[in-house]
Amino acid sequence: MKIFHKCALLTWLGIVLSGCGPSPTFLNPASSIAEHEAKLYNNILIMALVVFVLVEICLIWILIRDRNPKGDNTPPKQIYGNSKLEITWTVIPVLLTVILFVMTVQTMQSVAAPAASANDINLHVIGHRWWWEFDYTNLGIKTANELHIPVGATVQITLDSVDVIHSFWVPQLSGKTDVVPGQTNHMWLTADQTGVFIGQCAEFCGLEHALMRIKVFVDSQDDFNAWVSNQQKPAVQPQTAEEQAGFEDVSGVCASCHSLNPAESENKVGPNLAHLFSRSTFAGATYDLTEENLRGWLHDTQLMKPGNIMSIKLAPEEIDRILAYLKLLK
Repeated sequence: MKIFHKCALLTWLGIVLSGCGPSPTFLNPASSIAEHEAKLYNNILIMALVVFVLVEICLIWILIRDRNPKGDNTPPKQIYGNSKLEITWTVIPVLLTVILFVMTVQTMQSVAAPAASANDINLHVIGHRWWWEFDYTNLGIKTANELHIPVGATVQITLDSVDVIHSFWVPQLSGKTDVVPGQTNHMWLTADQTGVFIGQCAEFCGLEHALMRIKVFVDSQDDFNAWVSNQQKPAVQPQTAEEQAGFEDVSGVCASCHSLNPAESENKVGPNLAHLFSRSTFAGATYDLTEENLRGWLHDTQLMKPGNIMSIKLAPEEIDRILAYLKLLK
């Protein structure tokens, strides 16, 4: 029993503490979309809670009222044929269903994509196993896993997959939309406050599904403009002999899968590297982008993320040269 009590206490503490602080859930909204979704969810939860409490009260009351004392086998009073009662418990669920339907339709209308305008950011999201490619089609920028948008802006998103079904979801900013091979889907998002918001592939897509993450940086307009200006610049050219050797390695060994052109029009199977070290993470936003982690990745990608399609064998001196150049790409 002591073990049971300890487990129950830990479970309760986990539930309570899970509500502390901000979390990547639509119940902690940072956009009008998530706010409408959270409001609908809370209304449904309250209605369900009221129904649950009333039903439980009636159940307990009936159990107490109709309990049989010892030796008394008299059956409880039946209410079959009570038209008023039967009409009441038929009408109430119908009314609740109608209310839920109306609230749901209102929410769907509220989160419907607005008409496109010239000020919108057009974003092409491409799902890969297991990372996200972001193509800012009207800005000439390609990047991966980390998305930058200005606060208050409308982002019109086109979604495609190159392999299996994924699902794009940043809970605090938008609803989820499936990313289906051979079928182009559309969604939109916006943000009401600056900050960093975490997303996740929400459709099981294979071995590393849990490590297919998204980071959305909601910037002020000035910070976003500065980010765009930097991302549109060509990749930095090498200065030293080691950096030059690394550049040649990247242009040779890596070029078949990665591009150093920030506006690369050809679809590559790996992330764009033009401004790699301007990001804070890599490998599907799984690892912090540090020299140590990137060295480990180049040494053995399968050890860090089994099943990914990048499988190379590099000598230690090649890794040193490549890192010397990649660190310039900010």
